[in-house]
Amino acid sequence: MRRFLLQTTLALGVIGLGGAGIAPAAFAQMAYPQTATPTGPNQMWGVGGLGAPPAGASSVAASSTAAPGSFGVHLNGRLNYYLGAVGSSVDQFDGSKLDNVESQGYLRLYPGFDAVAANGLQYGVVSEIRNPGSNFTGVGANASGNASQNTLFWYEAYGYVGAQDLGLLYFGQSDGAFDLLMVGTFENFNDGGWNGDVPGFIPSAAAPIWPWPDSGPYQTIDRLTYLSPTWNGLQFGLSFAPNNTPLINTEGCNVAAANCNRLASTPLPADGSVANSPRYRNIVDAAAEYAGTFGPIGINASVGYLHSTPVSNSLAGAIPYSGLSVGMGGLTLTYGGFTVGGNILGGTMSNAYFLQPKDGADALAFLIGGSYSVGPVVVGASYYKYKYQGDFQSPATEGVETDQGIAAGGTYAVAPGLALYLSYLYGTRHQLGFDFATNAPGTAFNNVKSQVFAVGTVWKW
Repeated sequence: MRRFLLQTTLALGVIGLGGAGIAPAAFAQMAYPQTATPTGPNQMWGVGGLGAPPAGASSVAASSTAAPGSFGVHLNGRLNYYLGAVGSSVDQFDGSKLDNVESQGYLRLYPGFDAVAANGLQYGVVSEIRNPGSNFTGVGANASGNASQNTLFWYEAYGYVGAQDLGLLYFGQSDGAFDLLMVGTFENFNDGGWNGDVPGFIPSAAAPIWPWPDSGPYQTIDRLTYLSPTWNGLQFGLSFAPNNTPLINTEGCNVAAANCNRLASTPLPADGSVANSPRYRNIVDAAAEYAGTFGPIGINASVGYLHSTPVSNSLAGAIPYSGLSVGMGGLTLTYGGFTVGGNILGGTMSNAYFLQPKDGADALAFLIGGSYSVGPVVVGASYYKYKYQGDFQSPATEGVETDQGIAAGGTYAVAPGLALYLSYLYGTRHQLGFDFATNAPGTAFNNVKSQVFAVGTVWKW
């Protein structure tokens, strides 16, 4: 869901630039080009990150209708704040105890520009600046000292070029077709359910894994992506990445260096052990989406496939891994303000887009959900279940991991750029022979649970 924050950020702060051949007012409502993908009431991802679009403002991209010769610079942003009551099976461990009440939040910025040349060529740059969400480390004796440890990083950074009748090409650290055209994950209420911000209240040991591709490991790869125009409600996309590294300016790396982005094979444990999440390369994904109406019923459906090959490891005793091979399909039906549907995903994958040991179990996940939208209010609920290999440190004693999550809540758009959230999450993780509290094989903490109730607000511009 993270990358959809860009999709639904409204360009309320677009700056028109005057000059030769530039129309200052042309981009008064310009949004990012990804919203050229279907964003009708059937689209069940994307709006959850910002809540319902503010009344009186549009979240549909204007780049396809902007006048030739237009150029708009923007510095959009969002500030989120939450207060939550949380509890989990690992809140007391090894003599320590966690509090049951916590607050959290963040500020993110989205600098970039969108332009249309005199000949109709669309081009621009999209980026997202984040502050890290790492846990408190004890550094600093007061709030000021802790704040000084904060840094910024680029979560997404890419350029695009295209035309209304030809489609768009994306270059850089961005999403791929696999999640850009995804349907049926019901992240359109509260802050995104189990792929939103509220799971950040829960210790990672007790938080179920979100296996759909709108998450960090898949989203932040340096890739090329093509999205076609939409013909009679049908759109398709194709992506390629040489490896799963982010956008970086490398000046070459030695073949013997750990984590070299161009590695095809290596004897180094840093690129092939369980603990270091083995690398993969030659990543190709394709997807298609259809959005249409039949009488009073709205239909939104998609299919997608993702494939990669592993960076092989010749270290003695290294566990062999399979490349990614994941298929996905989603469907939603809408009548009036009600929408129901779901998504199913499965194949050769572990965790969230990590490689699967060759002797491990294949992954399978499904989600069902529903939502209701009326005026500025969106409410909904969803349930998902995910079975996958899980930990593989001791295959003889460890079973397959099963994660489950329930999400419910709502969003109220108070005014343009301001929304309120109400969120409830309940999740479980189970793996026989694996101790989630110590992150190692063991007989304790094989079943962990968590729940959180949170209220929050978002300001966006």
